[in-house]
Amino acid sequence: MESLILFILIGIITSIFNKMKQPPSNKPVRQKPIQTASPASPEPVGRGRERVERERTGWREPRSYKEPVKEAVSSIQTRLEDKKRETESTYSSLQKQEERYSRKLEAQQNRAKRIREDSPGLILDFKNEDDIVKGFIFSEVFGPPKSKKRHHQK
Repeated sequence: MESLILFILIGIITSIFNKMKQPPSNKPVRQKPIQTASPASPEPVGRGRERVERERTGWREPRSYKEPVKEAVSSIQTRLEDKKRETESTYSSLQKQEERYSRKLEAQQNRAKRIREDSPGLILDFKNEDDIVKGFIFSEVFGPPKSKKRHHQK
């Protein structure tokens, strides 16, 4: 039933939009004038004839841009050299930074290794009642948080 109502609404909306697109019947519809072939004009003489010939063939005379091209090439070359210098300096700074980070990493690894070797592991001895209490406290501290524990299951 719902799909039937949906189809009816879509049909109504499309018919409204189609009526809006159609031109009103009380206004006269303009038609485009039909173009007739005009008689060929006589071919121009002299320079005009060369121009018409170039338009037909698509050939153009090469223009002389030697001076502006040289200036453009020189400016492009200077920009290229600047970019090369910039990338070389960036590359060298990145290499230095990589060396620094690798030295820092080695130092951190050496410190961690010394700490592991020098310090004894965590020793827990449960010889008296206080140690048992400590065990409960450690289980609360090192265990999962209370919010993660399931207390109320339905």
